[in-house]
Amino acid sequence: MSYAAQPPTAAEPPAAPRPATVTLAVALLWAMAVAGLTYAVGMVAVTPGVVGRFRDAAGSEAAENFVSVVWLISALALVLALLVVALFAVLGIALRRGSRLARAVTLGVCGLGILGGCGTLAVLAAERSGEALPGSVGEALSEAYPEGWIVLNIAVAVAQVIGYLVVGVLLLAAPGEFFGRTAPAGTALPGFVPPSQIVAPSTGWAAPQSQPFVTGGSEPDQFSDQPAPSKSEPNPEDEYWSRP
Repeated sequence: MSYAAQPPTAAEPPAAPRPATVTLAVALLWAMAVAGLTYAVGMVAVTPGVVGRFRDAAGSEAAENFVSVVWLISALALVLALLVVALFAVLGIALRRGSRLARAVTLGVCGLGILGGCGTLAVLAAERSGEALPGSVGEALSEAYPEGWIVLNIAVAVAQVIGYLVVGVLLLAAPGEFFGRTAPAGTALPGFVPPSQIVAPSTGWAAPQSQPFVTGGSEPDQFSDQPAPSKSEPNPEDEYWSRP
């Protein structure tokens, strides 16, 4: 009994190696997340001292509104930093696995980060350009922060812009094959069998004999006419009927 020949199973294409640009981009992304969380924790840590010095310097009920704003900014910065850490952790893992969606989302986050850093620099530049009136609430609030706090904020904003820019450039420079954009050359698609390897199934019937069957000489030809028995030889049937 014959069976139809099974087509060979196509081998899966080997996974593309992770480019160094992707590894560097993920490492930088995680480092920025940790740096942002450290900065937010530091802001919450210095807020009680800032509020105390500001209240002593302002000495008015109007300062309470500014105190609420300072605490709100610190709390929002910490929550945002925690969300960024979680987001960057997920994006980093997905980028290492070659996810196209993670790449697109990360590029969008880099664009927003660059815009946010530039906006922070613009605000800080506007604050530094103007001089607070002596004895005003604005001057008291600025003096309540630790020395060098404004310079630290400027450095963080500049590092943010540079970091997001570098991450975006690294991801754009990464090969598209790693993110599944195109299949590597020379690899067969899953389930595809070349026509040259297709074997027709056997029907189980032998092909008709087109040539006469020729034996080696010692065996009788099964297709040739058998010689008739000689009349001189006794026939077993005649002997049977001749019995009384």
